[in-house]
Amino acid sequence: MSIRFSPQSQVVLLRAQEEASASALLWPCAEHLLLALLDDPTVAEALLALETDPRRVAQQTRDYLASPRSPTFSSRAETWPRRIWRWLFPPIPGDVLLIQRRAAVQVLVSGRADITPLDLLAALFRMTDPRSAAPGAVELTEDPYRCAMATVAHPMTSLRQSGVTTVALLRYLAHGDRPRAREAPSSLDPEALVDVHLLNDEYTTMEFVVAVLGDELGLSAQEASDLALRVHWEGVGVVGTLPYAVAEPARRRIEERAVRAGFPLKVLVVAAAEPEG
Repeated sequence: MSIRFSPQSQVVLLRAQEEASASALLWPCAEHLLLALLDDPTVAEALLALETDPRRVAQQTRDYLASPRSPTFSSRAETWPRRIWRWLFPPIPGDVLLIQRRAAVQVLVSGRADITPLDLLAALFRMTDPRSAAPGAVELTEDPYRCAMATVAHPMTSLRQSGVTTVALLRYLAHGDRPRAREAPSSLDPEALVDVHLLNDEYTTMEFVVAVLGDELGLSAQEASDLALRVHWEGVGVVGTLPYAVAEPARRRIEERAVRAGFPLKVLVVAAAEPEG
């Protein structure tokens, strides 16, 4: 199956190139891509849902690009011989290309055809997340003539300080979860049987799902693999029927492990259906 950038994503990438050109750079960096993404309505809606003002983030990003720590400042402050050398031998546009590649892989794995601006935003977050162990994760560089993916003054830091962590974003994209949402206290009897439902998403790896099902629910590797595949194809599945007093702590442990690993895995505990007859 072939994948392609949606028209909205093409506009975002064009804007990122324009932002880079305005900064006297040949290729866009992560900051330029972020600025372009913030102009996209779907990205702005997602950030507003996560209680973050995209206009404030855009201003912080521009302030960063104008600071001595940014590649823009370095390119303006460098000597003419170094500037001529940089124009004769321009750097490879690795950062944004890696982000595009990761977004493309994610879309391909999910079975979709179009790479959307939200896919680019998710890839940007995951590429700059120190917990990301996926192939293609960007390592930080000390080269002042190349855009660093994360620094102390990096605008992604301000996003995360506002509560927009990688997991918060992925949970919103995968499940529509919003911050500060409070679950209603359950009135179930601790001994009542409940079904443990696992929700599929495009980001959590099957290896992680199999591991937590085995560790937290006591399933064998084969049982966990079969259930993980069923959830993947059906979107949701019951992975166990347990007393509420056992299921609820297990649910919390699974989701806490997922957050620590950078995955948006979601588990629901629902009262078991009454047997017929």
